[in-house]
Amino acid sequence: MKILIFILIFSLCFGYSQDARAKNDKKEKKVEEKAVSSDEQLQQELDPGVFVYKPDGRRDPFKNLLSGRDKPLNREALEGIAGLTISELSLEGIMGLGSGEFKAFLKGPKNHPYDVSVGDKVYDGEVVEITDNSIVFKQILTVALGGTKERKVVKWLNPEEEVAK
Repeated sequence: MKILIFILIFSLCFGYSQDARAKNDKKEKKVEEKAVSSDEQLQQELDPGVFVYKPDGRRDPFKNLLSGRDKPLNREALEGIAGLTISELSLEGIMGLGSGEFKAFLKGPKNHPYDVSVGDKVYDGEVVEITDNSIVFKQILTVALGGTKERKVVKWLNPEEEVAK
């Protein structure tokens, strides 16, 4: 009989400690939720017009689907001509290297000079051909819904020749 009472008291104490731990865990979770919600409330109080979206692995529903995919590289992180677009460059000169090869001299923003050869990359394309009076770029365009298209862009050494052709 004493053993039975001892087992009963022991089981009640053990069960009570389990319930106390569960209640403590619930209280800790509520405190964490309150801390998060208080941060959100503070953010909304500071700037009530700004909505903060938490994607949790989902697609951002506010992003325009027709704008295309984001470029993986940050333009500002690229140095030299690789960070410039074709539209930012103008052809300033061409030098013949012999055996039909040419090197082009381009002017970028702030009048910074660049020399390029066939195969050199720019931010939105690459140099595919250099002749004695022009440079041809293959421009890669990002179109709606993440597709790409290519087109050729020709820059002339003398703009009058561009009009004539």
